[in-house]
Amino acid sequence: MTLLGKVFTGLLFLLSVIFFTLAVAVNASHVDYRKLVKDPATGLEARLKKAELKSQQLTTTLEETKSELSIEQAARRSALGALQTQIEQRESLNAAQEAELTNLLSAHTLLVQTEQATQQALSTSTKDNETLRKQIVDAREDRDQTFGRFTKAIDEKTRLEGMFQSLNERLQQLASDYTGAKEQLEILGLKPNSLAQGAPAANGEVTAVSSSGLVEVSLGQDSGMKEGLTLEVSRGGQYLGKLKITRVEAGASVAQILTGFQTGYIRKGDRVDTKLY
Repeated sequence: MTLLGKVFTGLLFLLSVIFFTLAVAVNASHVDYRKLVKDPATGLEARLKKAELKSQQLTTTLEETKSELSIEQAARRSALGALQTQIEQRESLNAAQEAELTNLLSAHTLLVQTEQATQQALSTSTKDNETLRKQIVDAREDRDQTFGRFTKAIDEKTRLEGMFQSLNERLQQLASDYTGAKEQLEILGLKPNSLAQGAPAANGEVTAVSSSGLVEVSLGQDSGMKEGLTLEVSRGGQYLGKLKITRVEAGASVAQILTGFQTGYIRKGDRVDTKLY
């Protein structure tokens, strides 16, 4: 994994811890307001119904008290005072309940605002994650392209090493051919420098081949040829052998095939060169 990948992984881990902490905090501060209002035993609605029932009972009692006031004035005054006290308590209780309801609404509003802020932070984090994910994908694509170029370079290196080995083997073969040619020239009492002296670089072709090992070439006196010079024979870049000129004319020469150097069949149209290997 690259350094950039490690950094991105660490950032993702840190963001995951932050989101988990926020989730725990929100869950810990959550209050079930529905249960607080709808609970049949202790909910606000149940308490309100009880208060209304009690208020109805008090109203009934007040009516009964009014009826009894016509019978007993003193008892009515006493009952009226008691009812007034109960009404004040009821109003005080209602005021407390209204204050509690106001506090609950304020807390609900605060929770809604907190949730909105959390959703906004989550949206921002999601966008950041998308950006990081895109950067990771781009980094992976760049890595793959770099690896592809590296693979191509390795293949090219392997190809060049193979070419170098082939050329080295060819060089060794040419050196061996040169050593053999030199030995053959020494056997014939000739030296390479003496053969090449006065023979300019020239090339031509085989114009005829006889069954006795003689060939005619298109190089003659006008090309600087003379008796005793050797010519190299090739076809399509493949070395075929060596010729020794035995007779020279103006525009052509006759040469003998040196069988000790022959590596292939020499025929009409093959290339001849004055260059020595």
